[in-house]
Amino acid sequence: MTRGLSKAPASSPELPPDAPDARRGALRFLRRLGRQRAFWVGGGLLAFLLVFSFLGPLIFAYHAGETEIRVAQQFLPPSLAHPLGTNVLGQDELAQMMIGGQAPILAGFEATAIAAAIGILLGMAAGYGGAAADSLLMRASDVVLSVPQVVPILLLDALLQPGTQVLVLVVALTAWPPMARAVRARTLALRSLPFMEAARAGGAPLGRTLRRHLLPNLLDDILVTGAQVFANVVLVMAITTFVGLGLPPPWNWASMFAGDMNGVLGGQWWVVFPPGIAFSLLLLSVSLLSEGLRHALNPAYGGQAAA
Repeated sequence: MTRGLSKAPASSPELPPDAPDARRGALRFLRRLGRQRAFWVGGGLLAFLLVFSFLGPLIFAYHAGETEIRVAQQFLPPSLAHPLGTNVLGQDELAQMMIGGQAPILAGFEATAIAAAIGILLGMAAGYGGAAADSLLMRASDVVLSVPQVVPILLLDALLQPGTQVLVLVVALTAWPPMARAVRARTLALRSLPFMEAARAGGAPLGRTLRRHLLPNLLDDILVTGAQVFANVVLVMAITTFVGLGLPPPWNWASMFAGDMNGVLGGQWWVVFPPGIAFSLLLLSVSLLSEGLRHALNPAYGGQAAA
């Protein structure tokens, strides 16, 4: 009997006495999320851009991705046949806009995911691994932050002709420090709280402690910082693409904007404004989405009372 009683504490973490509390917490989160207008506006904008960019070409298949040059149809104004007019090559601007949204969206999310994964791992290691690990990893982030993100892309372009995946990797390897710093700061604040000390005192493995107790409490910082990283990554790619070093042509919003700038001088506003507006809406949607999630996850943020 004594042996059976001694095993009870070890098995208690696996019991689900707190399952009702977890369900109530999830319901409270969903109710708070439902009241966040920023989340729904941002989510709606992002969903529209995703449908526009990835399902639109299936609807306008006869226009999207066309390569034929039609000199007689250059810079036609918006009409029923061409809702956004035509570009310098006589191609349908709306169809090219749909194709052009795929590269920045996919490349932006890929680079953000890689940068976030690196930043989360290094930030948790710095905040939980002691003074030596903290000092080493933060000095590494200082070095990365001291180098403008455009410089590695310029060097890479001078040495070889990088493709999209190489560009994504290079941008991600220069974009992780903000995520690492945010995660590290929150980890330092959480590591001494009672629930973390209880997990350590109970002999929980380090990986389980970080995964089950620390990581869920970093979610709001990860979401907001991730949105900032995404905006920065997309901006860097757009800037380098604008000068001919970023995402490969022919169809992405930045190259469309750069390639049709001459049209503005002739009064053909429709070749420049739509890519610029779509690009701005992409950044705005992710910012609103993450802000709404942060308010829902952390009701005290921004002075809101807990629901």
